[in-house]
Amino acid sequence: MGVGRLCIRQHKSGILTVAMTGNVLAARYELIEQLAEGLLFHVYRARDLSRSRVVTLKALRAPYAQNRPLLDALQMTLDARRRLRHPNLPELYEVDLEAQPPFLVEEFVRGLDLATRIRRTAPFTVPIAVEIMIGVVEGLQAVHSAGLTHGDLRPANIIVGSEWHVWLNGVGMRGVYRAEPGLAAAHEARAAAYTAPELFRGGAPSVASDIYACGVILFEMIAAAPPFVGETPVLTAEAHLNDPIPSLRQRNPATPRTVEGIVAKCLQKDPSQRYASALHLLNDLKAVRDALRFGKSLGWSPIDLPDSHSTSPAQSDIFARKPTQPPPPVVEDDEEEDDIPRWLRTMLRVTGALVVVGLVVGFAAWMALRFVPEDRPVPQVVGKPLEEVNRILREAGLEPEVRLEGYSEQYPPGVVYSVSPPEGRVVRKGSKVYLWVSKGSRFVQVPNVRNLPESRARRELEGMGLVVMDAVEERRDAEIPLGYVIGTVPPAGARIDRSRPVKLIVSIGMGYDAPPTSPETAPPPDTRPPNEPQRLFDVQVDLTDQPDRRIRIEVEDAQGTRTVFDETRAGGQVHVISVEAYGRRVRIRVYVDDELVQEIVK
Repeated sequence: MGVGRLCIRQHKSGILTVAMTGNVLAARYELIEQLAEGLLFHVYRARDLSRSRVVTLKALRAPYAQNRPLLDALQMTLDARRRLRHPNLPELYEVDLEAQPPFLVEEFVRGLDLATRIRRTAPFTVPIAVEIMIGVVEGLQAVHSAGLTHGDLRPANIIVGSEWHVWLNGVGMRGVYRAEPGLAAAHEARAAAYTAPELFRGGAPSVASDIYACGVILFEMIAAAPPFVGETPVLTAEAHLNDPIPSLRQRNPATPRTVEGIVAKCLQKDPSQRYASALHLLNDLKAVRDALRFGKSLGWSPIDLPDSHSTSPAQSDIFARKPTQPPPPVVEDDEEEDDIPRWLRTMLRVTGALVVVGLVVGFAAWMALRFVPEDRPVPQVVGKPLEEVNRILREAGLEPEVRLEGYSEQYPPGVVYSVSPPEGRVVRKGSKVYLWVSKGSRFVQVPNVRNLPESRARRELEGMGLVVMDAVEERRDAEIPLGYVIGTVPPAGARIDRSRPVKLIVSIGMGYDAPPTSPETAPPPDTRPPNEPQRLFDVQVDLTDQPDRRIRIEVEDAQGTRTVFDETRAGGQVHVISVEAYGRRVRIRVYVDDELVQEIVK
């Protein structure tokens, strides 16, 4: 038997709202779980019954379902999106803006939005931030090659999956938001931190404004905060327009000069000074990735950056000074030479030569001590938090750089567990000190995620650093609702290596199996039609904060149409009503006070 769930809520105003989880839209898409609620859409994980695949379904929110200018703008945007096919862009499967509610169906991708990842784990290491940004720019390049712009590039619209694979959401949606003034204002407030200066002046989204957003996001991943932040969206806009570009290396000293230059080039106030295309930005990002992999230098920059190590004018004058010409030889008179004994003359010449050599050596030693940078030992930093280590090394005149984040059984997450050069070794001022930072123990106990929705279970497991397999194992279960987690492999409580993947076991309800019977009780007589399976549905009616209501449920199945429930139930609580039906196609109608509030087709 299959299990469906319906949640009905009636507000004090008398308006009924229905949580759509468990419904079937267009007799094809079964809504399993609500994933998010945005400005424009309710977002669900759904099952495409005709193709047996999981999809993302976005249903337009009620206030905009009858807004014809907005629907027209949305239709134009989605028509343009249909041309896009790229691994970093979710595929658009279907659009039905005439349905009630209007909806669209996309490829379902498993991952976590970048805004959540930044909130949980930023600052990222430079290799991870660059790898994510490469995926973003590859998707952006596909959008630009199709003659489109994204227009709303921000971490909330970037999904990051396993092995740092990236998908871009929200392509072209900025124009849709502008079709409704209230919606546009709400969107601009959310997107202010990632909006290019020219857009605040009324300009249209462009390749250059998308490049600017890339710079903001890369800065935020490495520095754990956007470059321009104000207490209000208006103050944030003023910062974008007027404030100078902050130094990324001051926010995070582990940032290579090349990466700071890439960010600075993206964040230029003048659009013509930014990267000319996403492809140019992509090439520089890939060059950084290759340099990090193979240990190449990252001292170059795509744009001029302030240099605090230039030679002073006095030093330049010293080093540019040319040696003086030796004096002309003096011809001594033979008579004078005859007055000085030969042995004395030889002694004087030897003594003069020794004096000259001593002066030369002394001057060279003084110059070496004068211009060689001051040496100092590497401080003791092992066992200290990364933030404190960065401060200690900077105060000692050294430059910290995170070389690796690795597992350590001795040190908790965020603590430095190794350093190179080793502590105590004398190094020159300004030298780099490479740090190894702990991610905690390699082993972790699998948490219990039973009875959680699949997406929430994934978030909890990934939040503990575990790798969750994209594929799931589906099982029938009489107690766990459709789309909820039965268990995991390995099971809850097992202590495993974090690199070991975890598989979710997800319920598909009871399917068409008959309910178990107690051996002490004889089964009731079977009244189902021949060869028709019996199915059981749980209908959940939420009357919280409501008076008593009459609930009536009609079923249309292989036995015909009949009323299976008609009672008045008390308000102030949730009622779960079991409904039996027969056949592979069942229609359930739910009435509250004789008003049809929902119709389910299974």
